[in-house]
Amino acid sequence: MSMSLLMRTSARRAVLAATRARVLPQTVRMTTRIAPVARSFTTAPVRFNQQRDAVSEILKAELRLETESLADAGEAETPALFSEFLEKYGFEVVATPGKNDAHIFKKTEDGETVSVFFDVAQVANLPYDDAMAEEVANAKSEEEEDFDSLADNFANVNVVVSKDVDGSSVSFDLLMNLQEGSFYVDSVTPFASKDAALNESAEAELSRELSYHGPPFSNLDEELQETLEIYLSSRGINAELSSFISSYSEFKENNEYIQWLESMKKFFN
Repeated sequence: MSMSLLMRTSARRAVLAATRARVLPQTVRMTTRIAPVARSFTTAPVRFNQQRDAVSEILKAELRLETESLADAGEAETPALFSEFLEKYGFEVVATPGKNDAHIFKKTEDGETVSVFFDVAQVANLPYDDAMAEEVANAKSEEEEDFDSLADNFANVNVVVSKDVDGSSVSFDLLMNLQEGSFYVDSVTPFASKDAALNESAEAELSRELSYHGPPFSNLDEELQETLEIYLSSRGINAELSSFISSYSEFKENNEYIQWLESMKKFFN
């Protein structure tokens, strides 16, 4: 090997050695900087557990408060007030645990089944003002104005009357006014069968939505309106039913809330 080639080879080796000497310390320094990132994973579970425990404690406190209030009020079981109404008008409550929907029904001497459906969450969360209710009672001459001012106090109630002999049914969509304790008929829809009127499948509900519901009730002949309202009243659709729906909705909604708290507590335990 010539002297010049040997010198060039030695020079390249010297440069390579110097480069390695510069790179290796940087690698060590980079490793040192990465280390804290790895340690951060060990603290995360502790922080998450603390947050979960905080939610759990609040849920336990809220659940304890609700159950104690329920026990103090003696409402662990269906209040006697409900039993009085149910016995007087012959209605029975259909249990619907875990649902907002409530359902009561009764059999009539005329061979009919009267079913009443309402949303307890909607009813329980309606605003109620005692002063406004008293004003409505004392201002019958201003019915139109009162109706507009109480527009937010309506809840939807569905009443289905079915003939036991052939299943033919009529569905009444009602608006219940909590302040007045009264019902207003929104529409009346006949159905050929009880299944068509009451089936809860998505397909059946869509079919009912697309059905012709007749003209607006207020556009019907006044005599027909009056006779239909009297018919409903004779089937137990009256002020006492409105009071029952209001009280029962609060009772059921509170019980559903307690069950919701129980389920949440189990998850966060």
